[in-house]
Amino acid sequence: MEFNEIYSQLGILFLTMLVGLILGKINLITPIATKFLSKFVLKVAIPALLISGMLIPLTSEKLHTAFVILLLSIPSYGLAYLVGKITAKLLTKDTNDKAIFTYALVFSNAGFIGFPVFLALFGKEALFYAVIYNIAYNVFMYTLGMKIITANNKTNNKMDLKLLLNSGIIASVIGFFLFVTQIQLPEFIVGTIDSIGSLCVPLSMLTIGAMLSELPLKSMFSDYRIYFLTFVRLLLLPVLILILLKYIFKLEDIWLIAIPVITAGMPVGTSIVMMSIEYDKNSALASQAILISTLFSCLTIPLLAHFI
Repeated sequence: MEFNEIYSQLGILFLTMLVGLILGKINLITPIATKFLSKFVLKVAIPALLISGMLIPLTSEKLHTAFVILLLSIPSYGLAYLVGKITAKLLTKDTNDKAIFTYALVFSNAGFIGFPVFLALFGKEALFYAVIYNIAYNVFMYTLGMKIITANNKTNNKMDLKLLLNSGIIASVIGFFLFVTQIQLPEFIVGTIDSIGSLCVPLSMLTIGAMLSELPLKSMFSDYRIYFLTFVRLLLLPVLILILLKYIFKLEDIWLIAIPVITAGMPVGTSIVMMSIEYDKNSALASQAILISTLFSCLTIPLLAHFI
């Protein structure tokens, strides 16, 4: 894809996010509406998009690539965790803030922003591989992520295995089953899934914008640590993963490189705020990380897409 086309597609996404921010600021999208939109996107639109993205012809090459991408998630997230731990130690001595920094560097916004970006930039095949890669994301978020965010908590917060049965995982399994079996669904069902899934892109960006509008902007830009975190999240980490995959693992397939690298280069995931509130961490710091990394990602995502 040409550089200008990348900027054009991302411009549409982030202008839609800006519209959401403005609508939130003038209270046309209220906090209650934002919560509703967030739930709708997470539980309806994204699952529909996941299934839609897997309704593609089966080939042995696609199946092999999907399996390898799933395996590559292990060293990729392992590297992200290592970078997160080192960065957190450099930025703070506070154990609660360390948890926020580490989580922010391991888990990007792979769903709300990641899926729309892959679909807009590279089409349905890229979305298919991103969905496969995201299976590992969901598993790690509720295992490794819980371990990170509950570190040093006095209460015993055991992982609830029921959390793994979320709408994203279920939709991914259904979609992969349909892909492997190549069951031909009636056209009106496929059309309905595609139609609902198509809502994901605009609604995700509008919702992200509305979420950002609720943050106190004046106090959001004062913590220098967030800028260093953003640099690591958006540029350093994806470059390290690129080096790992391309020059150490010697991979050449574009999807095996693009999916992990661009996913790693997404801004901080919104789940960090929900986790920080639930487990009494610094939710203000988490909100800062989301805001600043999301804003700077408008510049860095096109660069990553162009140079891969």
